[in-house]
Amino acid sequence: MLGKDRCRLHEGMTPKGKHTGPMTHGLYSKAMSPAEKEIWNDIPLDSLDDEILMVRIWLARAGAQDYEVGQNPHDPKDMKGFELTEIRRTTGGGKSSTDAVSKRPDLWARKDRLLGRLAQLVKTRAELIAAKAEHGDGDGMPLPWVD
Repeated sequence: MLGKDRCRLHEGMTPKGKHTGPMTHGLYSKAMSPAEKEIWNDIPLDSLDDEILMVRIWLARAGAQDYEVGQNPHDPKDMKGFELTEIRRTTGGGKSSTDAVSKRPDLWARKDRLLGRLAQLVKTRAELIAAKAEHGDGDGMPLPWVD
């Protein structure tokens, strides 16, 4: 903000100089493995269709897991679908113990989230196709995110 040294929205100091551009060492790059950093620039960003297919694969996986869990949902020996969620270490009286806690994930919430994402992607794709049909892309070249 002109004449101000604090951001009105975030109440923080606005960085000056070269740090105001895109950060290549921020939140995402700190969480990536060396192998992920190596392929970062080779990942294509050209198609909503790929994202739609990926969400459909995840949705199918969640459905298959839900089916497997539903076969024997109350059998304590049937560990299908369980995921390790917590490791507890306790000490006391000169003894220590470690307990592993596994739970079944909330598959309804996972499927709901994936269905919402799928609907959003399909809607965006339809809007892009409609915009292309109405306005074209201007240079005669196909838009990368539309078939």
